[in-house]
Amino acid sequence: SSGINAEYGYTLLHVDEQSELMVIRKQERHSPSHVVPLANYYILQGTIYQAPDLYNVLNSRLSGTLYNIQKALDKTISMSQFDQNKGHSWVFDQAEKTDEEKNWVAPSSRFQKDIVDNLLDVLSARYKHYMVNSRVVEGASDEKRGTTKEEEKS
Repeated sequence: SSGINAEYGYTLLHVDEQSELMVIRKQERHSPSHVVPLANYYILQGTIYQAPDLYNVLNSRLSGTLYNIQKALDKTISMSQFDQNKGHSWVFDQAEKTDEEKNWVAPSSRFQKDIVDNLLDVLSARYKHYMVNSRVVEGASDEKRGTTKEEEKS
């Protein structure tokens, strides 16, 4: 053996009591001055998540970007026409959108949706006094907006 005993441990990096967020780093310590970070974790409202590494973040961002570039190029190619007499021309027909274009939703992971839902729940609970109930009753005058038929009768 080389005589070097690596110690593994966790270090608390950040605490934010308002947003209930804590960041923890798992690390390997070779000496008092030489520490190698292994992974970062964050705790949000009592749930522990492993933070993605740089490779996974870049892979996700580049995949999304390349998907959108491919869609743009496909659309551009579909608008391009070539005629031997006229050369290249473009057709900017504002045709009806396809079902795929109408129902398009930005790609996201289940993890992202869960985090956003979780944050929205926390924020809506924390700032519920700022939220306004804005129901509109059809056919009601401006001063009666937000009331139901039963409330109007009383």
